[in-house]
Amino acid sequence: MYFIQLFLLLPMLLFVYQVYRYAITQTGIKKERACFALGITYFSVGVTCLVFRRLQLALLGLLLLMLGLLLIAHGLQRKDKKIFIDRFDEDL
Repeated sequence: MYFIQLFLLLPMLLFVYQVYRYAITQTGIKKERACFALGITYFSVGVTCLVFRRLQLALLGLLLLMLGLLLIAHGLQRKDKKIFIDRFDEDL
């Protein structure tokens, strides 16, 4: 019975990965918004899947948590890489 449920879980994982790749390929402000929204959604659904304590949902939950954190990290990338946040100010 577990094999059938895992087999049905594969199309869902493929869909989740395709949406992840779509959000990553955006550019500019669209990428930031898509990554943040999808990352928070994946993270929330991942935590919800872990609450039910089933093997199949636990695997899906862990994958969604990891993809959610990756998406949030991609959304935090700097747009203008010439400006450094930690640059030294000599005026002090």
